[in-house]
Amino acid sequence: MAKRNDLFVILGVFLLIIQHVSTSAAQAQGIESTHGVDTAVINGLYKDAFSSIEENLKKSDDLINKAWKMSIDIGYDKGIADGYYYTGTVYMRKGVWDVAGRYFEKAVSLYTQGQFLDNLPDCHLRLGRIYVHDGRYYMGLQNFLSGLRVATDKGHDIDRIKLSVELANYHNTVSKDYGEAIIVLDDAVKLVSESGYRDALGSIYLQYGISYLEQRDYNEALRYIALARQEFDLGVSAEPLLRVLLIEGDVYAAQHDERRLATVLDEAASLADTVSHGGLSIHYELLYATELYFLADYEAALAICEKLLSSLNQADRQAARHRVQALHVKLIYAMGDSRLADSLFDAYEYEKDSLYTAHYIRQGREMSENYKLDKFERQIKEQELLLSNTRYQRYGLIIGIAVLLTILVILYFHFREKDKQAHRVAIKNTEISVQNEVLKQANKQNELLLREIHHRVKNNLQIINSLLSLQSRKTANPDVISMMRESSSRIHSIALIHNKLYEQQSINRLDIQDYIEQLGAHLLSIYNDHQRAVRFEVSAHDVLLDIDTAIPVGLILTELITNSLKYAFTGRKHGLIHVEIRSEGQWEYELLFKDDGIGIPETKRQRTNETLGFRLIHSLTSQLAGVIDYTFDECSTYRIRFKGQA
Repeated sequence: MAKRNDLFVILGVFLLIIQHVSTSAAQAQGIESTHGVDTAVINGLYKDAFSSIEENLKKSDDLINKAWKMSIDIGYDKGIADGYYYTGTVYMRKGVWDVAGRYFEKAVSLYTQGQFLDNLPDCHLRLGRIYVHDGRYYMGLQNFLSGLRVATDKGHDIDRIKLSVELANYHNTVSKDYGEAIIVLDDAVKLVSESGYRDALGSIYLQYGISYLEQRDYNEALRYIALARQEFDLGVSAEPLLRVLLIEGDVYAAQHDERRLATVLDEAASLADTVSHGGLSIHYELLYATELYFLADYEAALAICEKLLSSLNQADRQAARHRVQALHVKLIYAMGDSRLADSLFDAYEYEKDSLYTAHYIRQGREMSENYKLDKFERQIKEQELLLSNTRYQRYGLIIGIAVLLTILVILYFHFREKDKQAHRVAIKNTEISVQNEVLKQANKQNELLLREIHHRVKNNLQIINSLLSLQSRKTANPDVISMMRESSSRIHSIALIHNKLYEQQSINRLDIQDYIEQLGAHLLSIYNDHQRAVRFEVSAHDVLLDIDTAIPVGLILTELITNSLKYAFTGRKHGLIHVEIRSEGQWEYELLFKDDGIGIPETKRQRTNETLGFRLIHSLTSQLAGVIDYTFDECSTYRIRFKGQA
């Protein structure tokens, strides 16, 4: 009675736990359905904020903050990650790139952790631009490549095109790997053709122009610059068109084409006044100073160079500074002050070398910092894994307790049954042990009987052999004596098998190597009447045959060896007989018999095949489900493929 009451208590607790889990799951499902509506609103707010970021920055900022707060309130992980991304775009639009970079770094981390990949390629692109702007070139390249990989995996062709253009710009301006830039641009052109997204064609053609300009392929550079001008002429922004004109001016300056350079500068002058971009203004001033240098107006050109040198101290303007320094030295030389020019040239070269050294040192530090940062991020992820999913851990604990109670109930009901089963198993095991012992004794008895049978069969065959030998002595007919001798050899081959099975440990399978060696020795003692030096070789190691296969094989070998000893070495004092048996698969074997005798002439082969010995060979081969093949080259060779038994 007490045990029954305990059982009811356990079942009652189990039902209460199940009810609590069901209620909690229903509540969680209701929360998730409510959040489904909120997430749609949040995504709409982010979309509106991004579309108005160029026209009304304050409105975009307000919408992003609102959506971000809603995401935090309901625990919407993607919305929280989007908050960092869109806030980064706002700060980037404001020109505060260092703050924007921190937001993008956090966004990349959250996007990657949550596998929210829609905005991840563009986030990598923007973060890469910031790193390159700050001189952290290795990190910039890593972000461009990571973004390109994500865009490719997701099939975002537009993001792939934008990232390809940015990667080509990196190769043109930072790594100076112009060939790689062209390869990247070729892929971008294919994507444009497949996707129909033509907005990036102008930028693609411009990067082509820069690559070919730096490779001094001016005709190709001008061809792509012309294509870029066609694309940008369709737009409303003056900045891209001004950039194309300045690259075109670089081509004419490299060709020393003063007339075309002047034409391009006249066209660019009207655009330069409308564009507030420091880098483009410096570029224009440098080209204008180059034109004055070509026109031999050295004083005016020198004034422009000195003005530019005083303003070009930022780390991101070093490439432009080097170009101005080169023109500055040329102007000093042209004005006849070679001493000052040499001094300036040495100073500029030292500065250039120092900058390259600083660049590589900075890159090494950057890689070291990246390693430390990755290690720190891994530690953070490990901590987050330990602290996350508390709700699911609670449900897991409740379910675990329920399962444990269920197991206890099952154990309670089956405890006595297990005792009974254990007792029955012990009795069965005892019975099986007794039966096994009886079977072992019976098996030993059967083995003894079988060995005795093999021994008696061998003795009987030897008696028959002796009778044949006695009978052959009572006749002088050589044909009869030959027949008696051949029959005796065949009987001996069978008797030898039974003797080997009686002597060896295994009574089921015969070690064919030892058997063939003894069979060959016996036949050599009988048929080698002329005392020829016949060498007998056997190669059948690790081949074991059952008795039903071994007897036909032994008879076949008896016929072949007998035939070779009688006819193959006529008129010779020595010879070789080689026997080889090898396994060709499971229960499949190949018998190879060779002698270096005179062989069987084609004219006698048909008559030979009709003799009793060869008819016996063919019959035994068929009995083994085998095939026989005879060839004569340097040796007479019989190749017999046959099957054994398990």
